[in-house]
Amino acid sequence: MFEALNFHFSAYDWLLVFMVTALGTLSAYLKDPQLKAVTATIPIPCGFAYIAVGLPMGTENAVSGFMCMLYVHIVRILHYKVKVPIVPSIITGLAFFVALGTFLHARIPEGEAYFIGACVFDFVIGVIFFQKQKYKAGVRYKTPLPVYIKAPAIAGVVSGLMFIKRLMGGFCTSFPMMNSIVSYESRYSLGDQCRQLPLFLIAGPFMFITMRYVEIGFGLNHWIVLLIGYIIFALIYWPLNKELKRRNEINYNSVDSKK
Repeated sequence: MFEALNFHFSAYDWLLVFMVTALGTLSAYLKDPQLKAVTATIPIPCGFAYIAVGLPMGTENAVSGFMCMLYVHIVRILHYKVKVPIVPSIITGLAFFVALGTFLHARIPEGEAYFIGACVFDFVIGVIFFQKQKYKAGVRYKTPLPVYIKAPAIAGVVSGLMFIKRLMGGFCTSFPMMNSIVSYESRYSLGDQCRQLPLFLIAGPFMFITMRYVEIGFGLNHWIVLLIGYIIFALIYWPLNKELKRRNEINYNSVDSKK
C-alpha cells in the first residue's frame, strides 16, 4: 500500500525535490517579478520529473503544459478577482490540476496524431496569449525570511507534492510544483507569472517532440535526450523572453511617462 501511495522516494525523486527547492528558494529572493516568473517556466523541474517518471514524452506531457497555464490563471482570478487568500487559491489551483490530470490519465489516447495535435494546440494557444495579453508593471518584492527558514519550508512543500507523482503519470512533468512556489512568492505580481506561461507553451512543444522522437528513434540515454530537449527549448525560449522583457519595459516606461 505504501508503495502505491509513493511513500518511497527514488534517487531521481530526491534530485527533483532538490532542484525544485533550489529554484523555489531562488525565486523567493528575486525582486524582479518577471525573473520570478522565469524560474517557474524554465523546464528544469519538468526535465527532472521526466527522468524520475522514466516514461517517453507523450500526449499527457503536452496537455499538462496547457493545464499548467490554466492553474496560474485560476490562482490569479481567485486571489485578485474573488479576493480568496493566496494559499487557498494555490490549493484550489493544484486540486484542479490533480483532479483533471487524474481523470484524463487513463483516457487520453497516446497515438502519434494525438501527441502532435496536442503540441500544435499548445503552440497556437501560446502564440495567441503572447500576442493578445496585456502588460502591466509588476510589484518588486522578495521574502523577508532568512534562507535557513525559507529553504526548509519550500522543501517541505515540494516533498509533500511529490507524494501524488504516481497518480499523475505523464502529467507529472508539468505538475505545478514550481509554479505553486512562485505563485506564493509572486502573490503581488501574479500577472507576470501568467504572462510568462505562454512562452512555455510556445517552446515546450518543440522540446517534447524532439525528446520523444530522439528517444524512440535512437534509444538514447534519458539524460542525453533531456539535454537535447533543453537545448531546443532554450533556442526558442530565450529570444521570446527577451521580447517579453522588451514589451514589459515599453509598458513600464509609458506608465512612468504618464505620472
